[in-house]
Amino acid sequence: MHGALDNASPGRDSDERRQIGFWRANALSAEGRHDEAIDALRAIGSDCRCRTRVSKNIAENLRRLGRDMEAIEELKNAPLAEEWDCFRALVLDAKYVLAHLLASNGLEVYKAILDDIPDGYIHITDRGHRISKSDLVDLISGKKKSSI
Repeated sequence: MHGALDNASPGRDSDERRQIGFWRANALSAEGRHDEAIDALRAIGSDCRCRTRVSKNIAENLRRLGRDMEAIEELKNAPLAEEWDCFRALVLDAKYVLAHLLASNGLEVYKAILDDIPDGYIHITDRGHRISKSDLVDLISGKKKSSI
């Protein structure tokens, strides 16, 4: 996989660079090379139309490194409100991850974030785990342990 990515052209435009960067970051993350995945994501940040998606992917890699507080800061600094109208599904996913990170670290989950997440919402992690809003609510109330 890396050979193909390494031999790929640098990209004719920002869309191609973004696609190559996301593939590279996903491959690195799958191999447990999370710091390198974060670097790859940061390198394409300016090429991405939805910066919140990049921040969410960075936050997930930070979480895998045990750096939850940095992951929370990454998502708090993401342009969630600015991108809500144009990229609602991607921002909603990032809000879910932020809420989960806050709850699993015993921090307050802002009511506004919970209100934005529909009751029937199911978050599917990049590892294929399905986690519902009710699972999140149980985590917040202490009835359940973190499942991400």
